[in-house]
Amino acid sequence: MHFEAVRFVKFRNLREVELSLGRGVFVLLGDNAQGKTNFLEGLFFLARGFSPFFAHDEELIAFGEEEAFLSARFMEGHSFSVRQVVLRKKGKREWRRDGKLERKRAPLPLVGFFPEDLALIDGEPKKRRDFIDRALTFFSPQFEALLSAYEQVLSRRNFLLREGQGEDLVEVYGEKLVALGARIVEERLRYLRLFAPFFEQAYRSFSGGNDALRIVYEARGYTTGEGVLEGLRRAREALREEERRRGMTLFGPHRDEIAFLLGERDVREFASFGEKKSVALALRMAEKAVVQWIRKDDVVLLLDDAFPGLDTRRRQALASCLFSEAQVFLTTTERNLALELKNQGARVFLVRAGEIRE
Repeated sequence: MHFEAVRFVKFRNLREVELSLGRGVFVLLGDNAQGKTNFLEGLFFLARGFSPFFAHDEELIAFGEEEAFLSARFMEGHSFSVRQVVLRKKGKREWRRDGKLERKRAPLPLVGFFPEDLALIDGEPKKRRDFIDRALTFFSPQFEALLSAYEQVLSRRNFLLREGQGEDLVEVYGEKLVALGARIVEERLRYLRLFAPFFEQAYRSFSGGNDALRIVYEARGYTTGEGVLEGLRRAREALREEERRRGMTLFGPHRDEIAFLLGERDVREFASFGEKKSVALALRMAEKAVVQWIRKDDVVLLLDDAFPGLDTRRRQALASCLFSEAQVFLTTTERNLALELKNQGARVFLVRAGEIRE
């Protein structure tokens, strides 16, 4: 998949942007707060159906306007298509594909790295769980429904525990949580078995091949040696009294953790900023590789402010992989980097006050 042309109207500070694209590397050069990230956000929104920053629609519409419009012509597989969306401050979004209303949208193969992804390394555990869960929902709407069902049961059970009532219902919801939770954990583990080799390879490419990084799923409050279902059942029994005392559910996939280990050391506890950024980049590069492997199609790669904070070796490793990709969009404030990439064949767009020109 790659974008052939895009048009953004009244999206964030991009009043009207229309670009002809194609395969290759595209560098968006400009000072901070000029619209570079907004352009990547627009591409992400068209492909995935939501903002990478989970912004509300009214935040995406230019100040003083009632609507925003995004459109892209792209090649997916061996055919061209056009996707458009109108965002409204009052009213629902309107998606169209090739002129027809698009009520059920399959996500397009696009993966983006943004500076906020550093929270995947040293942020709260939910950030890491969400990373895995969103990757799974990309391929399976059924997994999204499974997560929703689990969260509803969890909310009801926690309410009963807080209120100290409905012991029979607490048990009923507990058994439902065990069944739903086991399916979620098994899907996460299945995905990580596929993801891990791509992740380890991506990190080796940044580290020079000297460091072995592992991604590890850590079940909290239960073990999986006898199977996930049995482990969760044992945890429910063991934690019954403490749950009543604390008024909350203390077992299940909503409490699990994902760790990144160099040897036996947790990256979160000792790694430098550059090392943590390398791990975050490796996560996104591995995510892209998995999407490409499953979808059997090229994947668009977005890199927002990816180079700052990396040492020379890691910067060179990142730059060297760009031109093997079908389509890459990256942002930078560094003119020397933009010139270096232009000399290798990249197209450079200057971004200033919401205007983008080559």
